[in-house]
Amino acid sequence: MNPLIATGAAAYAGLGLVSFLKPGVVPAVIGSTAPNADSRTEIRAVYGGLPLAFAATLATSPASATAIGVATAGMAAGRAGSAVFEGRPSAKMVGFIALEVAVAGALLWGARTHRSA
Repeated sequence: MNPLIATGAAAYAGLGLVSFLKPGVVPAVIGSTAPNADSRTEIRAVYGGLPLAFAATLATSPASATAIGVATAGMAAGRAGSAVFEGRPSAKMVGFIALEVAVAGALLWGARTHRSA
């Protein structure tokens, strides 16, 4: 696996592990809470399970980097597009957009170099 795809896999693995093991961290980042078992279960599923599945998929099938890179770019676009409804994003959201764009770029560039190798 090339280093760009490995970076994307590691980023998703880290997000997934933290979210699965400590689900309260996810809403705390944006100043909220996960007050009950259902909310923590939802966080474990979406912010834990899905990123861990992305990481495993990238590790076992580097060719999946294109699809996962596009999905990651979609997350960044969703955050950015939210400005239409919510107004200018906070510095924290701009940081998340930048991080998602960077991971998407790494995965898409890594997929391109993976195909040519």
